[in-house]
Amino acid sequence: MLCSCNTNYIKIITEDNYNKVEGKETELKKPQINIDELLIEKEPIKLANLTPINKIAILLPMTGKYSKIGRAIYDGIDLELNTLLAENKPEIVIYDTGDNDINIKNIYSEMLTSNFDFVIGPLKKSLIDKIMRYASDSIPILTLNYSSKINEKLNSIFQFGLLPEDEAICVAEKAIIDGNNNASLLYPNNKWGVRIAESFSFRFEELGGKIIDKISYEEDNKKINSSVRSLLKIEDSINRKNKIQNILNTKLQYKPYIINNLDTIFAVGNSKNMRSIKPQFNFNYAENLPFYSTSHIYSGVKNKELNEDLNEIKFCDIPWLYNKNNISEKKYFRENAEKKDLLRFIALGMDSIKIIRNIEDLKLYKNKYLPGSTGYLQLDEFNKIRRDLIIVKFKNGQAKKIPF
Repeated sequence: MLCSCNTNYIKIITEDNYNKVEGKETELKKPQINIDELLIEKEPIKLANLTPINKIAILLPMTGKYSKIGRAIYDGIDLELNTLLAENKPEIVIYDTGDNDINIKNIYSEMLTSNFDFVIGPLKKSLIDKIMRYASDSIPILTLNYSSKINEKLNSIFQFGLLPEDEAICVAEKAIIDGNNNASLLYPNNKWGVRIAESFSFRFEELGGKIIDKISYEEDNKKINSSVRSLLKIEDSINRKNKIQNILNTKLQYKPYIINNLDTIFAVGNSKNMRSIKPQFNFNYAENLPFYSTSHIYSGVKNKELNEDLNEIKFCDIPWLYNKNNISEKKYFRENAEKKDLLRFIALGMDSIKIIRNIEDLKLYKNKYLPGSTGYLQLDEFNKIRRDLIIVKFKNGQAKKIPF
């Protein structure tokens, strides 16, 4: 039974439409949700009546700028297909979408006449938007990213991807469950950072939490330190100390004081960023504040010495990196220079096959989940796959799964 990340957050904000949505979202009064809803146990879908699939079209960038990601996804597809009996293994046809001038309309027309049971892809948002114009109910499609059209639903198109928003929502829920009600946010000064910070804020406040402060940072050590001190109000604390010293006309032994209503930090960044950021919090007297981030701080490859600076950080991640499934394959991918940073995309490919083989049950049992490599999967009202994730914490330089 799964008991985690039971989110009611439906609207997915993509990079393309963030600016249009931001103003409207912040004007809305966010309804508070009973925390007990997060602890409701979910029931898994029983893998019995699998949808028969004989022929699949794969739309992935096998050449060009995104070819490494495309090939990693295909590795996952191939890995999952190899678990099937020979008589159940579908025929695969790959369409390379790496060319910027690719004509998706012509490809779709060709697929309509080729007896495909399902299409997996495309990966690029621009191609997803295009294929949505031509899609009919003749061939169901599972995209590997999300359209920039926020809540447009087509019966034949299902959207799936590794949304960072899913992680921000999950972490917000974990912070509330841990008993933290007042959070400050630190995030990079770019669209990606803003998206994740806003997703955390929305869910955290929806659950009754309060955002104390939000500060963006530039990726420079000196500027990061300044941002951390500003977030913790260190200078305010030092100024109070100086005033008291002047009044008493004596020098005080003093430790800067973290504002008493701040009880958690949510920081966004990659592993390099966070190996600078977390020590700065420790140095500035906030080593005991609960600290949360996202999986972008961890590639999935173990490096105890390098990750010591990430100790005590909690984040949400995909189950596959921490379970005992595909042990030999994961070892191979972790040791492969081209694959080791793309493990989550391999899991995405694996789950794309799981989803299309269980799509009817996902549509039928909206209150149940499909156990996947990228998370516990459900289909929402807009035909978008949502992922519930696991909680991971760094201890002694190692990322370990912990109870939700």
